[in-house]
Amino acid sequence: MNKKLTYQELETQVVELKEQSALLQQQLELANQIASASLETTQLLQTLVDTIPSPLFYKNTDGVYQQCNNAFAETILGIDKTKIIGKSLFDLGEYIPHELAEIYHAKDVLLMTNPGKQVYETSVKCADGAIRIFAFYKASVLDDDGQILGVVGVMLDVTELKKQKAELKEKNRRLETYSMTDPLTGLYNRRKFNAVFPDSLRAAKCHTQLLNFAIIDIDNFKKYNDNYGHVAGDEALVIISHLLQSKLLRTDDYIFRLGGEEFGLLFYADDEIMASQFVTDIRLAVQELAIPHKGNDSYRYVTISLGMVTIKRTDKDMLELYKMADDLLYKVKRSGKNQILAKLV
Repeated sequence: MNKKLTYQELETQVVELKEQSALLQQQLELANQIASASLETTQLLQTLVDTIPSPLFYKNTDGVYQQCNNAFAETILGIDKTKIIGKSLFDLGEYIPHELAEIYHAKDVLLMTNPGKQVYETSVKCADGAIRIFAFYKASVLDDDGQILGVVGVMLDVTELKKQKAELKEKNRRLETYSMTDPLTGLYNRRKFNAVFPDSLRAAKCHTQLLNFAIIDIDNFKKYNDNYGHVAGDEALVIISHLLQSKLLRTDDYIFRLGGEEFGLLFYADDEIMASQFVTDIRLAVQELAIPHKGNDSYRYVTISLGMVTIKRTDKDMLELYKMADDLLYKVKRSGKNQILAKLV
C-alpha cells in the first residue's frame, strides 16, 4: 500500500524538481553556447581555409575527401567543393585521370601506413587546361592516441618559381659562357685557357697520348690592319678562328684566342710526328684560305707561325711551358715566319 505523502513532503519534492529543472536548463544553455561557439569556430576556420590562395584538402583513412578549400575545388578541379566532399580520387574520374589517381593514392597510402610528412613536386593539369607545377606538402593527421585519422595536404604553385629559376640558370650559363668566350671569334678566351691548361696537364699524366701546346700567331697582322683596315682585320680573325676550331679532333682538344692575333692550341697526339703533322696541316690550311696580304713579306696571303711544346715527361707548370712555346714562336718570327718550331719536353 502506497504511503500518502504529506503536504510538506510534496512541497519538498516540488522544490527539488524545480532545482533539477533549473540545473538542466543551465546545462542546456551551456550546451547551446558550446555548440554555437563550435559552429562559430568551424565557420571561422572554414573562412580562413577558403581565404588561403593555395589548394588545401583533407582525406580520411579511406582516401575520401572530408574537406577542401575553394582554391582546390575551383583551381584544380573546376567544380564546387560540395561535389568533392565525400568522394575519393577514384570517384572523380571525370576530373582526375585514373593513372594520376593511382599515383596520388599510392602516396597517400604511404602516409597512412608510415605517419609523417611528405613533400614532392609534380605537374598538374588545372581546371583551365593549363599544366602547372605544384609542390605538395602533405602530413598524416593523428588523434590523441596516435591513431591515424587521415591526410592533410597543401599544394603550392611553383610554376613561376621554376620558370624563374630556369631563366636564372640559363642567364648564369650565358654569363659563364660570355666570361669564358672571346666575343669576336667565339673561341674560348685567356680566362678559359688559364682554367683548362692546368687541368689538361694533370690529365696528361694518366693519358696514353701526348699533350701538345702551341702558340699560333698571324704573321705581320699589324701591317694587315694598316693596309686593309680593322674591320677587314676582324673579318680575317673570324675566318681563321673558324678554321682552327674545325681542325680540332677530340672533345678534350681546345683552341683559345689569347689576345690580338695570338691563339693557343691544346691537343693530343699519338707521338711527336703526329703532333707535327697536325699543326703543319693547320698552317697550310690557313695559307690555302688565300686571304690577300700584300704586307706579308714574300707571301701574298695571310700566314701563321707556331711555337709548340710536346709534353712527354715533365714537371713544368703552365707558365714555364707557355714561356717555352712563346720563345719557340719568337725564334720562328725572327727566322722568316710561316713556319713551325717544336720541342719535346
